[in-house]
Amino acid sequence: MGEQKTVIDLDSFTSCVCSGRAVPNKLCDGELAFEEKGKKVTLSLRSGEEAKALAIDGCVLTDNEPKCDGLFLYRARKNKNFIFLVELKGGEIDHAFGQLNYMRNNRPEYTQIKTLFMDNQTGSLREEAFIVSNHRISTVDKQKLENQNQLRVKAILFSAASSPRPDLRDYL
Repeated sequence: MGEQKTVIDLDSFTSCVCSGRAVPNKLCDGELAFEEKGKKVTLSLRSGEEAKALAIDGCVLTDNEPKCDGLFLYRARKNKNFIFLVELKGGEIDHAFGQLNYMRNNRPEYTQIKTLFMDNQTGSLREEAFIVSNHRISTVDKQKLENQNQLRVKAILFSAASSPRPDLRDYL
């Protein structure tokens, strides 16, 4: 019997799913890519996988409370489900940790998105956080920020206009 193919249904959040460059939000740089002020990130898929990029800042959430820029919902084979929170940041990497932490722990919309994503799914959900920046910090500084914010960041990815676009698949 073949694997059950499911479509990621985000209900009321569907209007914020990236479908093209700047559609529905300026953060979208295609269906599975974000770009802001020269910082870019993408997620590539393999056969049998599915994903959606969801613009959070300025689409799902338009208030002045902390939030991340966007997130990827990624469903791999064998009931592996991932949410990748993404913050595209210039220099203030410490601020990015706070935004990711607040999004994950204080935003009811994030809980709703997780619930919709896992509806009728078996398997587990892995939540990962990424910061994409044109600045680098030391491993010691990263660990300090993780401890202060009680948030593990999978990677701080380097992205500048002249560098290749980081692919989150490389960090699974």
